[in-house]
Amino acid sequence: MPDELMTPVTDAPAPPVGDVFLTLIVEDAEVALARTVAATMDPGGVGMWTTPLSATGQLPATHWISTGWVPAGWQAIVPTQTWEQAEDGTWTETGSTPGDPDAVLAACEAAGLEVTEAEIAALFAAADVTAQDPWVAMGRLGLVMVEVPEPAPVDPPVDPPVDPDPVVPDPVDPDE
Repeated sequence: MPDELMTPVTDAPAPPVGDVFLTLIVEDAEVALARTVAATMDPGGVGMWTTPLSATGQLPATHWISTGWVPAGWQAIVPTQTWEQAEDGTWTETGSTPGDPDAVLAACEAAGLEVTEAEIAALFAAADVTAQDPWVAMGRLGLVMVEVPEPAPVDPPVDPPVDPDPVVPDPVDPDE
């Protein structure tokens, strides 16, 4: 998958007023629920977590990433972390917010989504949500984009060559 599919933060257009930049990485085991919850919470949540990640860049994907400007309300209800990198390259979590699993559960229930408190808790535990540039967050977690092979091009059907002088057999007389 080409790197240009993920726009660096510095090239991103200015967000609508009040939106915040987040990089959201979810473990593969919880990505289906994350997609459903995000789409339930806001129309902008449709189509999230479509970029697969793994430690090797090969399938199977172990994580999925979405990154970009989201409504500020999302930052208040999802668990977030703040990280700092030391000179030796190690990362230290310097802050976090727990999110509001009750608010997420209530919104899902109000929209008719059948989800349990335990499922939301598992989703929150499987999420890495930061304001970091996606490449930095992926590097911190030791993840890279999965190289999904492009499907082989399908050649159009080829008509068989036409013989300009076809040999037509003599008709067979069934009485002979």
